[in-house]
Amino acid sequence: MAQTQIVTWFQDPSDHPALKNCPLGRAHYPKQMQFFASESVHDEVALFGGNRTGKTHCCCFADTLHLTGLYPEWWPGRRYTRPINMWVATDTAKNTRDILQDKFCGKPGVEQAYGTGMIPGDLLVRRTVKHGLADAFETVFVLHVSGGLSTLQFKSYDQGREAFQGTQQDRIHLDEEPKLEIYTECLLRLMSTVPGELNGTLALTETPLLGVSDLMITFMPDLSPEPDAMPAQAWDMGEEEEQEIVVNE
Repeated sequence: MAQTQIVTWFQDPSDHPALKNCPLGRAHYPKQMQFFASESVHDEVALFGGNRTGKTHCCCFADTLHLTGLYPEWWPGRRYTRPINMWVATDTAKNTRDILQDKFCGKPGVEQAYGTGMIPGDLLVRRTVKHGLADAFETVFVLHVSGGLSTLQFKSYDQGREAFQGTQQDRIHLDEEPKLEIYTECLLRLMSTVPGELNGTLALTETPLLGVSDLMITFMPDLSPEPDAMPAQAWDMGEEEEQEIVVNE
């Protein structure tokens, strides 16, 4: 496997003696570990925090594990034993390229950097380009350990709600807060249509620049000025369950 970023994050001395005092060890990131673990019991998870605190990087790490199936032994979250379909999105197509595509695939526009992001280069099977924006990808196809291909599609909120209609997805990562109509559309894409099958997961990473929005209140009803605000509800098998919110302090 190519030595990309995925093998350098959240490693502890227990994983290898040479990692003594490793600054990226799991013991230094309890909130991130809680975020990862929350996926095993919740369909909607969120990581809120300040700018440049590693929210996006943390979630892209989890995304890459799901796309490839390369779960470390310590992984506490959900595991997929098959290839998955996944969307990632942020506010504009340019930011999707410059932030999310960079995280997964390497610096945009630098061919030599392709495969130096989170996804190991030897697992990037092929890519399609996005029309109208230089050096941007529409979809990348990622080799899963089972032998099949996962698909990772890059989207942006400025495409509008209609761009989030259509196919069923296994996982969606929204980086920064979308309009509620886009968030709701994404939930529909993750809903299972097979009895007994789990819904997909929606992961939200954001700095709450919009203040106490309606979407934030669904995760943290205590912030609502309305005394009768209801917490976010799960929709798996019709069971009502309060959703997990993980705050990166």
